[in-house]
Parts: sequence; structure tokens; C-alpha cells
Amino acid sequence: MTANRRPRRSSGRITLNDVAGAAGVSPITVSRALRGERTVDPALAERVREAADRLGYVPDPAARALASQRSTQVLVLVPLLSNALFVDLLEAVHRTLFPEGFQPLIGVTHYDSAEEELLLRTYLPHRPAGLLVTGFDRSEAARQLIVHSGVPCVHLMETSAAPGVACVGFSQQDAGATITRHLLERGRKRIAFCAAQLDPRVLQRAEGYRRT
Repeated sequence: MTANRRPRRSSGRITLNDVAGAAGVSPITVSRALRGERTVDPALAERVREAADRLGYVPDPAARALASQRSTQVLVLVPLLSNALFVDLLEAVHRTLFPEGFQPLIGVTHYDSAEEELLLRTYLPHRPAGLLVTGFDRSEAARQLIVHSGVPCVHLMETSAAPGVACVGFSQQDAGATITRHLLERGRKRIAFCAAQLDPRVLQRAEGYRRT
């Protein structure tokens, strides 16, 4: 007799039900075992993992998010990938999130508020677990999308004293003032401020330079 199992998806992809049939357990047991829940007997969990490995089962993150109503993706919006600063930032984000079971979903805005707004409209309906955005300079429509999405949001590269705002960074104006003051204290009198790209954070540093 052949095992009675549900047909595979039309894509031919191995499903949770295939693993359940091979391990002789229910699909819910397979789900719990592969998530590492302690309520599953260790020997049974090992049997499930062996069956999954043997069949080449790869979990479907979309189906898992739908079943658990919890996404494992964190949307990260950065201005450019040609700037090593943002590449380092993405590396740090991945290094922090991945061990905790989250995967960064990267969007590039190209310093374009309309492009950032489009990315938010595209990805926020998928209910990511979190959102990381660069700075505070964005369109009012983008701000409202973030607020009304209910997705936890952290602003990077800048700080704000506004209540309820989560941010990681430093004062760009203070940075511009500090480097200028450093040169003034060493007797320099003709100090130039040079910038390759006039993005919002560069302009804030320029303001600190001018003030000092």
C-alpha cells in the first residue's frame, strides 16, 4: 500500500504535508518540530528533521507568516548601495537580525522621496515585522504610511527628541560643528566645507560648520 498523502503543489515543491507523511506524524507536529518548540518529543523532532532533510524540504516563509500571522522580514530602506557607509549598515543589520530569526528586505530609494513612498506602498501591505528607514527627511505621504501601518519603525543615522520616535544615530549638525571647532582650536582660519553629494545629512553637517 502507498501512503495516503495530499498532492503536492502544482510547482512540484515539497510541502509540509509531504514531510508529515514521510515522518508518520501530523503537519502541525512537523511545523512545531521544525520551529524547535520544546513541546515536541526530541526523538520525534529528530525524525521530522531527518524526513525534511531527506525530501529536501524548504519552508515557505509566506505560508509560515500567514499561518503564524507573524512575518520574519524587516524592511530596510537605504538611499544608495554605491556608498560604502550604507553597505556597512546593511551588513550590521544582517549580522544583528539573522541570528534572531529575521531576514532584511532591502529597498533602495536613490534619495528620491517618491521612490521611497512607492517602496513603502509596495512592501508595507505584506506586514513586515519591522521597518528601518534612513533619517527623517521624507514626504508627508510616506510619513503617514509608516504611522498608519502599525509596523514598528526605527530611524537610522539621525536622532530626534520627539516622544515615541525610535532612532539610532547622532546629531549631524553637532558632527559638523565638532570637526570645524577642532580645526579652529588648532589655529586654522580658512576652513572649507566640501561635499560630494548634498543629501539631507550632509546639509545638516554643513549647517553645523556654518554656525561654528
